[in-house]
Amino acid sequence: MVRRAGILLALLLGTAGPAGAASDRFVAFNMTATTDITGLFLAPAGTGNWGPNQVLNDPDKVLEHGERLKLSGVRHERYDARIVSAKGKTCIKHGIDLTRDPTFDIRDADLADCK
Repeated sequence: MVRRAGILLALLLGTAGPAGAASDRFVAFNMTATTDITGLFLAPAGTGNWGPNQVLNDPDKVLEHGERLKLSGVRHERYDARIVSAKGKTCIKHGIDLTRDPTFDIRDADLADCK
């Protein structure tokens, strides 16, 4: 919990700038214990219209556990996420609300039903 607070504080301090700039920086946090993610695709909630693989925004193309990922092409909307683990398992996280908070977490519980 302390680590997350530190990450969020660093994110907030790092996004200070012109008015509105901070609200346009969207971030996903991999808060899993050990799962590395190689695919993170977002779609407007309920549509299944998956966008590009956001993990390709990461320098090493893997969203490692404990790491954050800057998202691109995202707006203040509700999303579903298709998550692909480095082991090839895929699952869907529904109802990500980015209308007010530009961040969301991926946790072990979100990956419980991966196939």
